[in-house]
Amino acid sequence: MLLIKNGHVIDPLNGTDRVCDVAADGARILKTGENLPADPKDNVIDASGCYVVPGLIDHHAHVQPLAKIGLPTEASCFASGVTAVVDAGSTGCANYIYHQGILERLRVNVLAYLNVCTTGLDSLPGCLEDVNPAHWDRGAIRECFDRFGQKAGGRLAGLKLRTSEPIVKDLGYKVLEETVKLGEELGVSVMVHCTNPPGPLADLLNLLRPGDTITHMYMNIGPNLLNEKGEVIPEAWEARERGVYFEAADARAHFGMPVAQAAIAQGFLPDFIATDTTKLSMNLRPTAFSMAMQIAKYTALGIPFEKVIECATVNPARQLGLLDRAGSLTAGHPADIAVFRPVDMETVHGDRPYGVPEQHTIVGHRVYQPVLTVKNGEMVYRDVTF
Repeated sequence: MLLIKNGHVIDPLNGTDRVCDVAADGARILKTGENLPADPKDNVIDASGCYVVPGLIDHHAHVQPLAKIGLPTEASCFASGVTAVVDAGSTGCANYIYHQGILERLRVNVLAYLNVCTTGLDSLPGCLEDVNPAHWDRGAIRECFDRFGQKAGGRLAGLKLRTSEPIVKDLGYKVLEETVKLGEELGVSVMVHCTNPPGPLADLLNLLRPGDTITHMYMNIGPNLLNEKGEVIPEAWEARERGVYFEAADARAHFGMPVAQAAIAQGFLPDFIATDTTKLSMNLRPTAFSMAMQIAKYTALGIPFEKVIECATVNPARQLGLLDRAGSLTAGHPADIAVFRPVDMETVHGDRPYGVPEQHTIVGHRVYQPVLTVKNGEMVYRDVTF
C-alpha cells in the first residue's frame, strides 16, 4: 500500500480541504482520512507542508506522437503533476489512426480533439492548416468518431477549430458555423481557438452550444473578452450561463496580462486552466511554463489555490466525462495523485509581445513545486528533495 501522510489534501469533488492522509491499494485509491494506520510493508511518504491533490488534467496541450512539435509526453506531464492530458487538435482524420499503438503504451492518459483539417496541425510550423469546409473529408471524420470516439470507448473528445483570421481568411465565422453543425451531427463538443478572430468575439460566442469550449479566453490579439470600457462583454456572461466552457490555455502568444487582470477582477474566471504548450514553448519564462507554473500564475493573479486546482482536476474531468475515473481522490478510483510543495519566492509571469506593442508582467511570490506524481498507484515522478 502507498500511504501519503500529513499533507494538506485538496479534493474539490469531495469537498476535502484539510490535513489528512491518502492511501492507495494497488492501482486504486483506498481511502482518505486522518491518522490512517501504516503496515511495516507499506510505502509511507511524509507530505508535511505540501498539498496533495488529484492528478492534474491538462485540458489543452500538443503532445508526441500526435504533433511533430509535441511535448515529450510522459516526461513533461509527470514532472508537473499531470496524469491526464488532452491533445487539442494536432491530428485530423487522415493521421490520427496511425498513433493508436503508441498512445496505448503510454501510462499518462491521452485524450484528443480531432482537427477539422484533414491533416490537423501536421504542417506546423511553417504552413497553416486548411480549414475550408469544402475540403473536409466528412465521411472520414465520422469514421474516426465511430471507431475512436469516447462513445466507442476511444480517446476522441470532440472537434477542434482554430478560427484565427489568417487561417479562416475570408470565410470568417462560416467555418465555425459548419464546425458546430458537424459537431451537432456527430454528437460531440467543439473546442474553438479564438486568438485573432475574424470578427467580434461576441459573434463567435453566440455560435457555441452548451458543452463547447472557447480556448485562449484571455488572449489579447484582435477582438477579445473586453469591450472598449475594459468590461467583460455581455455575450461572454451569457455564453457561460448557457453552458459554454471558458479555458485559459496560454502557451506563448495566447494570453494578455491586462485582459486577464481585468476579467479576473470582474469575477470572470476560467472553467479550465491548461497550458497549450509544445516542445517549442515548454519551460520558457515568463510565459506558460507547465501546469505547475500555470498554478503559480493564476494564484498570483488572485484566484484562490483551491479554485485553480478545481480548474485543473474536477472541471475538465466533468467536461470530458471522466468523473468516474479522474479528477478526484474518490475511494475506488484510479490512484492518480500529485503532491506540490509551496515555495515562497519571487517569480515573474508575463505575456508575449506578439501583435501588441509591449510585454506585461507581474511578480508572483509563491510557486508550487511538483515533488511527487502517482499514476495508477505507481510513483512515476519524485523530486530528489522529497
